[in-house]
Amino acid sequence: MTNKLAQVKAKLLSTSYPRWRNILSSGVLFLLSTGMVFSWWWIAYTTPDTGCHKGVVYLSGLWLFVQWLVIGYLFWYDNIPTFARDAIKLLILMSNVWFGFFIFSLKACT
Repeated sequence: MTNKLAQVKAKLLSTSYPRWRNILSSGVLFLLSTGMVFSWWWIAYTTPDTGCHKGVVYLSGLWLFVQWLVIGYLFWYDNIPTFARDAIKLLILMSNVWFGFFIFSLKACT
C-alpha cells in the first residue's frame, strides 16, 4: 500500500510532459478560449440592442488576454507538476463553460 501511494505521489509531482501533448493541449485550450470570446464579440457587434453590454465586451477582452498568458505559461515552462497543470487546464475549461452560460443568458438592451 505504501509503495502504491509513493507511485501516485511521484506521478502527481512529475514534471515530465511529452512535447506533442503540450503542443496539442495548449492549442486546444487556445482555440476553445478564443472561440468562446470571439463568439461573444460577434454576437455583441452583429446583434442590435447590445450596446449596454460594452463593459462585458471590454472585460472579455481582458479575460481572454489573461487566459492567453496562462496558456502560454503552461506551454513554455516544463517545471509545473502534473496535478497543477491538469488543475489549471480544468479551471480554464470550466471558466469558459460558465462564461458561455453568462454570455448567452444576457438579454438585449431595452
